[in-house]
Amino acid sequence: LAFALFALPRQGEGPRLLTMVAFLGAGAWVALAHGARDPLPDLLASWSRQGFEEGVTPTEIQGRALEVESLPDGRMALVVRLKRATFPGRLPCRLRLERPVVARVTTALPEDPDGPTPRPGDLVEMTARIGRPRNFRNPGSFDYLAYLRARRIDLVGTVKSPLLLRVVPGHRKAIAGVLPEVRRAIVAALGRAAGRGEETTAALLSALLVGEREDLPGDFEEALVRAGVYHIVALSGFNVALVAGIVSFLLRLMHLPPRARRCLLGGVILAYWSVARTSGSMSRAALMALLYLLGCVLARRVSGIGAMASASVILLVAGPGWMQDAGFQLSFAATLGILVAASSPDGSRPRPAAGIQGTRTRWARATAAWLASSARVSAAALAGTALLSARHFQALTPIAIVANLFAVPLAAALLVLGAGAALLEAIWRAPAAGLLGACGYLAGLLERLCVIANAVPWGSFYVVPPPWLLVVPGLLAVAVIGFGRPGARRAALAVLLAALTLTAGRGRLSAPSGRLEVVVLDVGQGDAIVVRYPGGTTMLVDAGGFARSSFDVGARVVAPALRAMGILELDILAITHAHRDHIGGAPAIVRQLSPAAIWLGRMPANDATVRSLLDLAAQRGIPVLFPRRGVQIRIDGTEVEIHNPGRGAQSPSGVSNDDSLVLRLGLGHRHALLTGDLEQPGEAALIEAGRDLAADLLKLPHHGSRTSTSERFLLRVRPRSAAVSVGAANPWGHPDRDLVDRLAAAGIALLRTDRDGAVRFTTDGQSPWTAQLLAGNGALPARAIRDSERSE
Repeated sequence: LAFALFALPRQGEGPRLLTMVAFLGAGAWVALAHGARDPLPDLLASWSRQGFEEGVTPTEIQGRALEVESLPDGRMALVVRLKRATFPGRLPCRLRLERPVVARVTTALPEDPDGPTPRPGDLVEMTARIGRPRNFRNPGSFDYLAYLRARRIDLVGTVKSPLLLRVVPGHRKAIAGVLPEVRRAIVAALGRAAGRGEETTAALLSALLVGEREDLPGDFEEALVRAGVYHIVALSGFNVALVAGIVSFLLRLMHLPPRARRCLLGGVILAYWSVARTSGSMSRAALMALLYLLGCVLARRVSGIGAMASASVILLVAGPGWMQDAGFQLSFAATLGILVAASSPDGSRPRPAAGIQGTRTRWARATAAWLASSARVSAAALAGTALLSARHFQALTPIAIVANLFAVPLAAALLVLGAGAALLEAIWRAPAAGLLGACGYLAGLLERLCVIANAVPWGSFYVVPPPWLLVVPGLLAVAVIGFGRPGARRAALAVLLAALTLTAGRGRLSAPSGRLEVVVLDVGQGDAIVVRYPGGTTMLVDAGGFARSSFDVGARVVAPALRAMGILELDILAITHAHRDHIGGAPAIVRQLSPAAIWLGRMPANDATVRSLLDLAAQRGIPVLFPRRGVQIRIDGTEVEIHNPGRGAQSPSGVSNDDSLVLRLGLGHRHALLTGDLEQPGEAALIEAGRDLAADLLKLPHHGSRTSTSERFLLRVRPRSAAVSVGAANPWGHPDRDLVDRLAAAGIALLRTDRDGAVRFTTDGQSPWTAQLLAGNGALPARAIRDSERSE
């Protein structure tokens, strides 16, 4: 809201300060009012009194379907406004709330593709396990809670089988499903017009037109991100401005009065906003356009800064959760950069450079002027968003200044042709298919140009996310560049460049710590363990992954956590075995952190995931090693012993937990044992082979299942501390209750990722291991660890 002050008439410092305090006080009051009206705490408390346990208790719920989303891997998600909940053995709990409670539940698609599936507006009943959404509690973690909060989703859950989901006949509210059905019809029309082989084109057009990005291929999406032009598929001012421009042109052809044209244009923008996917950037852009048109209708001048500030205030009053939404922040910053930095301080347009003035032809002058203006706008938007992008997405993309010169025109052409194809498909399919063919060529050209841009050295690179103490001064500097006096503008430019330089340089040089560090990351039901050796060598043991989801844990969870810890490149990536919850994130780690070597446990022959990882390593010239039992190496003064598997690179019996790579790390008098998914037969084999298993720190095998960590094995290891990587409310009941009791009886401190989040263990080789909980970008004090142990 402080930026809104720049839209106010010039006044003295005293009134300006009082206005700022008033704005901030009003914002605090609005946030408190929203908190007081939140029904969720009281609701969950009343449910708990009836025996409800979040994410565990099967709950029969009834509600109105607001959205139905198709997900990869044959799954779907329903956004449901709850009406009633029933617990096993309990009477129905009817909701009487000031504000509706909304849940997002996922399930598999029905096996019968022709069978009935829920639609927006349907009354649905299902048996689901629901609870509050949960972030991955790692450094640098994406704030999923803020993302859902901004979209007013309170609960998340899963339905085990589509057979547990049914539509209540005769209770459909057709009006509630009109807007989502229009969006689905647009997506379906594009799919039909594209036909087979053009799925990528249809997915790109769906993203451009209505914000449906679920089917956009990962490699295409990554190419856009690395080139710094992902904003073209994230609904924002670009999409709103283009739609408004096309509609305004068509309305002018109808020779309507100016006021009628503006009213009709406002109606079209409002309809487009309602049909498209909800996002902070889309809402901000649409509100700005509507405020500007309202000013025109009322014959009042509305400045760009004033429209931006007013739209932002309206959104934040309606939903303070937008404040923490990355899309809202980036949209605000990009618009600020364009409005205050893309034009001259006096508001005039930039003049052509001398070289442009000497151009002989009118076409060349116009082209050169357009290139200069576009580059200036692109640079201004990049200046506004660079530090925020580095904070949220851990990357700087200076190549975006150039990439936008081709990406924005191509995206504009794609949007126009795609809209035409969607409208024509229902009445004349041949021209629609022709337009989709042209779109396919343009989409391929866009991808190829992005790949070329990504190949430019230092055109796009990952960074350690900067702290807010660096981001906020950078944003203020952008504002001062647009509003300040000449001296202040030069100082602000120096501040911005210094902030960008510091962000680009952080983490490039790793200083030896003299300590051995083991970090067990929170990746849900999977494993990902970071080892940092005393001399700065880094190793990642496993990369997480979900068995029944295309969610890329490596790209979305593990790699951001590594960069937040100051690791921009890996020395060793070790994959214990080929189960997806260990190897699933490995390809993204190879692409983003370029490990110098890959270690593999015994892998199954002809496994597609393993084969793709080996091919990716070969393409990048990364050596792949198969360390086996008995190998001992020394890394930065740390003894690394390979205890498992035995000889042989391939497993003839498929994926086996006992093929896991088992590492024993030793520095001085302290040791750590990392066990993968080893089970009791594998543990017995190590004991009978006489391996030295003694370790102060034990990573529990196989997520603490009852088939691992036998009493005999525990006696041989004799740990003082243990860590287990498990998903919250996982269906397998990990860690096993009996095992937890045995550890407690033996006086072994247990830290769990589902309860404690990421945990860092460190030692200098002499002192015992010390544990630190990592929560977000900070850490909880050691006392909090002891308290959590007592409460357990």
